[in-house]
Amino acid sequence: MVIEREEMQEVVRSYRKPVGLNLGSHSALDAWLGQRDYNLKTIIYTTPQRARIYLQNPMVGKPGEVIEDLPTVARRDLIVVNDPADIKKKSAWKSIILILDKYSDIVKYVDDLVELECIQIPNRAFSVYVGGDEHCSVIENKFAVPIVGSRKLLKIENRGEVERDYYWFAEQAGIPYPKSHEYEVYENGINFKEYIDEPLLLKAEHAQRKFEREFIFAADSNHLEEKVKKEIKAGNLNRESLERARIEQIVLGPHANFNFFFSPLDAKKDWGDIDDWYAKLYNVSLEAARICLANQFLSIDERRETIFDGLKRLPVDVQQKIKKVPSFEVTAHLSMSLRESLLKEVHKFADAFLLATRKYESPGIIGAWCLQTLITWSKIGPGTAVEYGLYDVPEGKAAYMHIPVTQDVALRHGGGTNTHMGVGSQYANAKYQKRMSMGDRIALEIRRAWESKQLQEIVT
Repeated sequence: MVIEREEMQEVVRSYRKPVGLNLGSHSALDAWLGQRDYNLKTIIYTTPQRARIYLQNPMVGKPGEVIEDLPTVARRDLIVVNDPADIKKKSAWKSIILILDKYSDIVKYVDDLVELECIQIPNRAFSVYVGGDEHCSVIENKFAVPIVGSRKLLKIENRGEVERDYYWFAEQAGIPYPKSHEYEVYENGINFKEYIDEPLLLKAEHAQRKFEREFIFAADSNHLEEKVKKEIKAGNLNRESLERARIEQIVLGPHANFNFFFSPLDAKKDWGDIDDWYAKLYNVSLEAARICLANQFLSIDERRETIFDGLKRLPVDVQQKIKKVPSFEVTAHLSMSLRESLLKEVHKFADAFLLATRKYESPGIIGAWCLQTLITWSKIGPGTAVEYGLYDVPEGKAAYMHIPVTQDVALRHGGGTNTHMGVGSQYANAKYQKRMSMGDRIALEIRRAWESKQLQEIVT
């Protein structure tokens, strides 16, 4: 039975002071840092194999405290346990590392976590390791701990595996995304009914490592059929993964992840002239204007991928002779900025996606989320140049314009925000006049909601 939002809202109404609950992987360090800086208690639950990440990078101390003796402060603020029952026996702590045999064991302790007044900060590892299946059924039906985010939207990242994935929402929002191509699957590969003369990308679940995705790039459909055969033979793909895969056009352009934070608290605020003029300029209601303004843009990052990133740095004659199939597993992120005039399209498409989630899966996006795009050079029709802010195109003439094409969407704390940990995000820093990473922004929202007795507004 699905855990409804109203149930979790009722739970947090009794909280005296919420505790940040974080699955120890992906973006937990950024989340932990934010909770430390906004004076919230933190629990990181992890496994023996990954515990050293948090043991060797303790985010301890009081907000603003300059730490010169890290071991002493860690001893004062941090405890490590392997059973939530042990937490109740110790009161003088700011942070806890909870070591479990496996991440999914956290579901056994739901009652203890609620008694401790925990609220879960979702990340991709939470969806994968605790989710249970492609529908995140364990999270939706059994993990009865309030979540700062969208419980029912976590599953939409599982493209091709759920009816309403993020491509479905992008279509409802009317924003550009790569077109897909149909194909048939047989025992040793795939087959296209017609030849496709454009670069293609196959996105599939890895045959051996279910939590990883396999990406196969090809120059055309014939080339892709050949490469899929090799990947099946190598054991990286199988019939099951291919039947759930997606083949789409390759959009040529730089990759950019746009990190947003939707604040339910700010969506109810009066923004003065800003919301009045937003509603007037874009012909929307004042309520819709405030919702869009509350969809706050924090940062941009780009990703670096295993093997592929090194391969593309080699001279082309060397690349052509290497037979090793490149891996596209994301391993690193870098901070970046975007040409300022292009931000209007990013905001426009992000707001459209947000509004689509509110319409089709209420309450829609809450908190951290990421619009992952490829910025490409695309033709726009006659008469629309001014709509895109192009003022040097003759009336009635077509023109080319940079367009962010949605490649992926993450409805939770994105992994790329770790690049802003400790230094903040340039767009958020400028607006808040202080360091503001995504972890900081999440913690700020929790603290504001708690202090104003509105925790129920930010959880599902």
